[in-house]
Amino acid sequence: GQRWDDFGAAAVDAWVADFAGYQPGGGESVGQFMQRVAAVWDETASASDAPTLWITHAGVIRAATLLQAGQRQIASASQWPAAAPRFGGWVQLTRS
Repeated sequence: GQRWDDFGAAAVDAWVADFAGYQPGGGESVGQFMQRVAAVWDETASASDAPTLWITHAGVIRAATLLQAGQRQIASASQWPAAAPRFGGWVQLTRS
């Protein structure tokens, strides 16, 4: 709920320098976030072959896109998907 300008350059630089491990404001890191999304990804994959609907925000969709491609961890900000669905949009992902 904050504007990028409110963070300051030092905080953004620290996040980019340790994209997977940095915990802004002591919160969840991108690495922890990926682990959390991967746990649900794995759980829904093993629960059934039936389609699963996730209603979520673009960050989870970006993480799931990486998981679909077989990438469970990211090392740098350049690996994070820039593309996101438009507001109210949807993305269909399949598991191989």
